[in-house]
Amino acid sequence: MDTNAIILRGRSALLHCIKRSSIFSASFLVLDRTKNKPSEYISALVHEVRNPLSTINLAVEMLESTHLDEEQKEYLNIISRGSCRIKGLVNTMLTSGQIGEYTSEFYSLRQLLEEVLTMATDRMLLKKIKVRREYTATDHRIMMDKEKMKIALANIITNAIEAMPSGTGELTLATKSVGEQSFIEIQDNGIGISQEHLKRIFEPHFSNKPGGMGLGLSTTLDILRANHARVDVRSVEGVGTCFILSFFRG
Repeated sequence: MDTNAIILRGRSALLHCIKRSSIFSASFLVLDRTKNKPSEYISALVHEVRNPLSTINLAVEMLESTHLDEEQKEYLNIISRGSCRIKGLVNTMLTSGQIGEYTSEFYSLRQLLEEVLTMATDRMLLKKIKVRREYTATDHRIMMDKEKMKIALANIITNAIEAMPSGTGELTLATKSVGEQSFIEIQDNGIGISQEHLKRIFEPHFSNKPGGMGLGLSTTLDILRANHARVDVRSVEGVGTCFILSFFRG
């Protein structure tokens, strides 16, 4: 089966379930009823996300039963891993209790970075991004909510990947230590950020990306502050951007 036929078959499976206006109307009605009740809204939102996610998984299973070449199999694996990632996130949202609840423990900065890199593997694979690690010999453990910190770092790394060109992008991850402070540096060689925009990147709903919601870095800043971490950003247009996170050990 050629690529076009595969795409058409998958699209047909998706459209069969998601192109019915009655489903959309019912979904939005449920969400609207619960919008002023955060816990109920999250539960309703998770439920509505699960429905199209199940359809995507069904389409993937259908495609897996066809004859695919190695490149097509790899792209299908990327879709499958992404779907599993979304499923894990919505399940976490459903079972994590209070929305703003934080659970802290001592955790390795190096391990944190490696786990976030694993989350971003498919994005980097698609854009052929190279990764350079510059970790200190001593790995420091910092008190943090590791799951929420993964979200914060994933937002930064995702933005870095999107800012870099395919094939020549290089992401540098570094850990450093000075006195009682430990640092994480995340640097890219992307398009950079103008000084005008640099002042606003953490503002809610500010984005200069087409279709961007402007919530990623705003959420990141909230998480970092809740974990007593400071963030500084340096950027030069046409050269790249560096996020520097600082933590006090103890």
